[in-house]
Parts: sequence; structure tokens; C-alpha cells
Amino acid sequence: MFQQSDDTASSQPGPNAAREARSDAARREVADYLNFLDGLDNTNEQGWHTIFQHTLQAFQEDPTREGHLRLALVMSRADRKSTEPGVTRNMLTDARKLLNDAMHNPDPPPALVRKFIQLQVNDIDRRVALYDELRSLRSQLAKAHQANQTASRDRTEALTRVRRIEAELAEANAKLQAVMNIERNIGPTGKETFP
Repeated sequence: MFQQSDDTASSQPGPNAAREARSDAARREVADYLNFLDGLDNTNEQGWHTIFQHTLQAFQEDPTREGHLRLALVMSRADRKSTEPGVTRNMLTDARKLLNDAMHNPDPPPALVRKFIQLQVNDIDRRVALYDELRSLRSQLAKAHQANQTASRDRTEALTRVRRIEAELAEANAKLQAVMNIERNIGPTGKETFP
């Protein structure tokens, strides 16, 4: 999709040559971004942080459309390279904003670069949706765990009450049995007889 083609622009005169030159430049730009992404994907967390700091500094010194894109691409990999969940979600949101800013820049990017940016935005949107779903599932799991703990605690309390009632019932039965034994031993005269 983003392969470079043979350079035929020099053999075609006029507007076609200019259009081909712009198209080739756009393909090279997208190829550069893909190579940059490949490098990001093949680095570890510390390397990602170093690249992020360098790219941020370069963008702050010269805020070009290319700088916007590079910074957005680095930030779009935060969820894959950083271990801080809140920071990575925020970086994905910020990366999406930077990508949109780059796409709607007063100096609009070539069509191929816009397509590349849109693919990145769509990828970020899918990942953010997955993170939202994961957060929702974790919340549901926590609630289910809490309900399970509450039910377990309630079961334990109920079993304790049942044991206490059984002990009280056994004690009451023992007293009743003692009273019945005493009543059997009382004779018709009302005097107690002992065997």
C-alpha cells in the first residue's frame, strides 16, 4: 500500500511531473513514518522514553507538521511501551489530538499522508475503546468480587448464627429433658421419689 514506485516523474513533462514528484515525496514521507514506527515498536520501555523526550524537545524547538506527526506517533505507542496505565491512556488521547491537528494544519499534508494519519487515528480509537472496555470489565470484576466477598461474609455470619442457635437448642433440649425426668420422678402425691 505504501510502497515506493519507480521514479518516472523526470520523463514526464508538465503538471504530471509535478504531481508525480509530490506523490513520490508523500510516499517517502509515509515510508519514513513507517520506519520510525518500526523503530519504536522494536525498542524497550527505556528506549521509548528516550525517543519520546528527544521527539518532544525537537517538536518544541520546531513545531512543524512532521514534528506533530512524529510526536503523535511516539505517544501513540505509549500503551505498548510504558507501564503507567493512566499516563498511557492520556497519551493516546493526546496523540489522537496531535494527529488531528497535523491533518487539519493550514498547510495540509498530501492525500497519502492524510490516509496514513487517518489509519493511525482509527488505530488509536480502537485501542482506546478496548482500554475503556477493559476498564469496564475490571470494574465489573471488582464489583463481582466485592459481592462474592459480601456473600461469603454473610454465609459465614449465617453459619455462626446457625451454630449458636443449634447450641442454644441443644441446651434448651437438655433442660427440657431434665424437667421431663424430674416430672417422671414426681409421684402422684406430689412428692419427689428417688430410685
